[in-house]
Amino acid sequence: MRTLLILGILFGVLVVAIAARRSRQQFQDSGTAFRCRLRARGHRSAIWPSLGRHWSRPMWALWDDDVLLVRRGPVLARTIPLRAQLPVEGVHHLLAEAPRRCGSRPLGVVLKVWDGSRIEVAAATDDRLQVVGPYLAAAISDLPRAPVPRRPS
Repeated sequence: MRTLLILGILFGVLVVAIAARRSRQQFQDSGTAFRCRLRARGHRSAIWPSLGRHWSRPMWALWDDDVLLVRRGPVLARTIPLRAQLPVEGVHHLLAEAPRRCGSRPLGVVLKVWDGSRIEVAAATDDRLQVVGPYLAAAISDLPRAPVPRRPS
């Protein structure tokens, strides 16, 4: 009897894990998704009141026009739409307060959401173009200047 109960629980865990993986894979395949972490800057958002000032766990996000769709939750996945305006400060490197698991030099973008709150998105440097989405001018705000060629004498 006990063996059947344990097998039933293991089967249930396996089914949930497969469903979660399939849901995450569908989200990743639906566009140019990138792995990121988020946190609130300033006052809390009315759209996402549980998002605090500390970095969230790793999540997946993608842009759909000017809406950042954030996939939240490993098993019972929800998609939170954040209609954003032009990035406040452009792209900047996170040095002192860098979140873990975002690469060696993660970059951050502070987005102003339609409810007036500001949300910072951190991602790996390789995902620079995916993080800024439709705001491509923000992606070049902190790039190094090109070397100036010498004039022939």
